[in-house]
Amino acid sequence: MKLNKFFLMFAMGIVTLTADAQDVPQKLKEAQMQGFGSKNKEAILQGAKTDSLAKAGQTTKAETDTDPEFPGGEIFLQAYLKKKLLHSGVNGKGDVVVSFMVDKKGNIYGAEVTKSAGSTLDTAAFNIVTGMPRWRPGLTKGEPAEKPASVTVSFGKEE
Repeated sequence: MKLNKFFLMFAMGIVTLTADAQDVPQKLKEAQMQGFGSKNKEAILQGAKTDSLAKAGQTTKAETDTDPEFPGGEIFLQAYLKKKLLHSGVNGKGDVVVSFMVDKKGNIYGAEVTKSAGSTLDTAAFNIVTGMPRWRPGLTKGEPAEKPASVTVSFGKEE
């Protein structure tokens, strides 16, 4: 079974590499979407439209001023948090909000707990957030800019 999965991923890589340059973002977004449900198809397709406009040299209003974003958007942020919560080994219930800044390169700094749910949950949430990969930086007038962001980590909730 694992070998079949490997060959499928390998074949997808070859297909992606041989595809027309304009089709690559579309195929990647479709592949990403398959693992997280089709209810977000419209949001992903909107992102693909924005990407193709940017490549064509056109700008949209959404590109000029944007907030920082987790790589892949909200769908991937929730998947990341769910995975990290499963492996955290922390017991308890509550929501912890961690606020931070995202610099021009997408690095997270200055993280702090702004809504607490107890020291154990706060520490676990802080560690999860500060261990996140680089974010897509926010834009001001179309240029990368340092901007604030926050993430709510929900413990003990089945979804």
